[in-house]
Amino acid sequence: MTAFITAFIMVFLAELGDKTQLLVMTFAAKYRWQTVMFAVLFSTILNHLVAILIGIYLNSAINMAYIHIAAAAAFLAFGA
Repeated sequence: MTAFITAFIMVFLAELGDKTQLLVMTFAAKYRWQTVMFAVLFSTILNHLVAILIGIYLNSAINMAYIHIAAAAAFLAFGA
């Protein structure tokens, strides 16, 4: 349980100063919170849509075997 609590606190502190969070708090101080939350929702959906479209394009442009090799290499690199 100690490891879980330590990991939770470290991730919480690392994400506390996230640029997006700071930007949302800054906008919330100036604009209505409903407007800020709608903008965050819209931008998140748009960001995911762009990522999906890029993924679909890469899936059709690059052989899946190469993507598997790159993913495995990235996994090993991050693990090291």
